[in-house]
Amino acid sequence: MIGSTVERYDTVTSTNDVARELAASDAGEGTVVVAAEQTKGRGSRGRAWLSPPGANLLVSVVLRPRVSPERLGELGFVAAVAVAGTLRDCCSLDARIKWPNDVRVAGKKIAGIIVEAAKGAAILGIGVNVNWTDLPEEIRETATSVALELGRSVELETVLKALLADLDIAYGVYRARGFSRTLDAWRELEATTGTEVTVASNGESVRGRAVDVDEHGSLIVELPSGERRAIPAAALVS
Repeated sequence: MIGSTVERYDTVTSTNDVARELAASDAGEGTVVVAAEQTKGRGSRGRAWLSPPGANLLVSVVLRPRVSPERLGELGFVAAVAVAGTLRDCCSLDARIKWPNDVRVAGKKIAGIIVEAAKGAAILGIGVNVNWTDLPEEIRETATSVALELGRSVELETVLKALLADLDIAYGVYRARGFSRTLDAWRELEATTGTEVTVASNGESVRGRAVDVDEHGSLIVELPSGERRAIPAAALVS
């Protein structure tokens, strides 16, 4: 399903913007938008997504999952499983997931995922740092790329093909077997539980130890007092 139709662009404001327009025009589920450059790319938590022209994967997918709007965040877990799997299998990198859906290698962010609601659809945006080696100073200590980790560039099209195939499988499993199956795969790749975290939730900063993720994808944080709190995936974590 995913990738049967691929729309390619040189420059867009955001691949999610284009995918949203296509979704409004009744584009089929699984329609993919790929761009070489974004002028107003969006990351999670309202941040800009930086990417030099032609260096990285900038991808958005039109999805129409049969779930309520409040469950659309589950797609972030689906995508994280697919992206981490691609980086592990296609690029031989030990990719891990930081809750809920940041993909990291050697502790540094290599891919970001954003899910946005659209009328009758969900727009899944994925950015993967592939051949970007001259990272800005402000993110050099916290971000990386495939080329930096491997010491060489790789073919973007090869990584894209693998990603779309892995995403198609992960989304198919989610549709057929539900979120619990996605969480099983996610848990095998995650690197958050067992670590100390600071979570901003509902205007409150919560510090404690991440001990589990519940059936809804919420992070279970154990406070110094021993109390446990479930933090929804929309919360901010560091």
